[in-house]
Amino acid sequence: MADFLYKGVVDWFFDQMSQEAIVPGDKMPSLRALSKQLGLSLNTVIHGYELLSEEGWIESRPKSGYFVCHRSESKPALLLAGDSLRELTNDGTKPAWSCLAHRGALVDQSETFLSSVSRQEEDRLPVLGKGHLAAREAVSEHLKGLGIKTHASHLWLGYSPLAMFTQSVQTLTQRGDSVLVLTPCDPRITTTLQSLGRKVIALTAGERGVDLDLAIRCLRDKPIRLIVLPGQFSFPAGQLVSNLSLRRWLAIIEETKLPVIEWDLCSHLAYRAGSTMTYKSLDSSDHIVYIGGVESKGVGRSASWCLPGKHQALLEGAFLGADMALSDAQQVALSDALQPNSKRSLTKRARDVWANSERVKAHLETRLGDKVSFAASKGGMFLWMRMSKPLDVASMTALLASFRHAIVPGALVSHEADASNWLAVNVTLDDVEPLAKALAEHLVVDDVESAPIEEIMVEDTPEEPQQTASEPIAESEQTEELVDSIESDLAPSGDEEKKSRHTTSEPLYNPMLDLINHDFG
Repeated sequence: MADFLYKGVVDWFFDQMSQEAIVPGDKMPSLRALSKQLGLSLNTVIHGYELLSEEGWIESRPKSGYFVCHRSESKPALLLAGDSLRELTNDGTKPAWSCLAHRGALVDQSETFLSSVSRQEEDRLPVLGKGHLAAREAVSEHLKGLGIKTHASHLWLGYSPLAMFTQSVQTLTQRGDSVLVLTPCDPRITTTLQSLGRKVIALTAGERGVDLDLAIRCLRDKPIRLIVLPGQFSFPAGQLVSNLSLRRWLAIIEETKLPVIEWDLCSHLAYRAGSTMTYKSLDSSDHIVYIGGVESKGVGRSASWCLPGKHQALLEGAFLGADMALSDAQQVALSDALQPNSKRSLTKRARDVWANSERVKAHLETRLGDKVSFAASKGGMFLWMRMSKPLDVASMTALLASFRHAIVPGALVSHEADASNWLAVNVTLDDVEPLAKALAEHLVVDDVESAPIEEIMVEDTPEEPQQTASEPIAESEQTEELVDSIESDLAPSGDEEKKSRHTTSEPLYNPMLDLINHDFG
């Protein structure tokens, strides 16, 4: 009878889900409210919620209640660590212009977050220097939640994290210097470095971090002058860096004595409540220049902070010369957002973003089905989505023309060979349906325009193979190799033919190799 009563709560949940009365991201009724609604005891409802939590249908968030999670039916996309270093070609300011076009997709789409209440003209005047002590103390308290112990006198406030990053790079390095960057990361990092004339060496991180042996060889063999580390839930994969990986990086930094910049704009956007650890929180020698902040869609609704560490004497002149100070009204809005009990608090906004990300992911999977898969995400502002095949140039151009504020092409974020298969989707969007509809149309069009395998198998190889408009022109030798491979490997009959349509040419993922070769050693 007890099991039956517990399952009654579960049955009620699934019934609400089937009617779409409850969707991923929604808040569950309180325990007492549901107890009264179903006429069950409070203990019975508690046990029912525990069953749903164990199965991953709902999640408890301290001081917030229970929330409905999205349960993916498709296999998640794997994000593997790179096995080689990639020195990015220096195209001058071209990458920076390309990244600027997508700037709207890199920030919170909220029109109201971090908006100042006061509209007086004198409040628009900047404050000289670091900013008001009260605002810096509010930021200092926020950083303590991330494990960063600092004094307000060490903090610098500004209106743009990118401006602080630019000033730091120009001060700590010279034109032509090599900079090691962990990717995938915010594309503004790599494009800014390239536009400043620095040589960017990208090291790709997987779900368990980077190949540390490869990183050590790079620091030993190449004249690296600066290391840039994306912080927790770095763009766009939403990865939570393990404590072991954090400590190993700090050991490397201690040994090399190189300056390091940590770019950390998303550590507050965790899927689960609780403090997160950063590189800076373990930096006892102050080698790391810590840059954090909050960016919003509206003009003048962004704020950043910087801890220069041992580089204070070098950077304070650069920061003063750049005149990046916030106005009075902006500092008041920032202080208000950092108060946990405020109506516009950062923690409340983080819960809203988490709930919306569950809705966005569920909607995209429903619309696009097996054409896409998502990298496992533990927080952040983006979903890192892998498409079954890359979009052609025409489709991608049309998509970006309408949704430049919502997506970032993978080639701008990652520098691996399969980057064109990936797409970063902003999860702070209020309405993702137009984007989902456009993606579905373009992916279907690409499938229709592609030549079916069965047709290639039946037709004889022509002397001059015809190509569709959406396909690149291939060499005759490549065409012959393609036909030979299809005829020899992909032409079984019966059940074997059905199985072959679901096979993939990608190597199988071996988690033991990942553990041995990468983060855990």
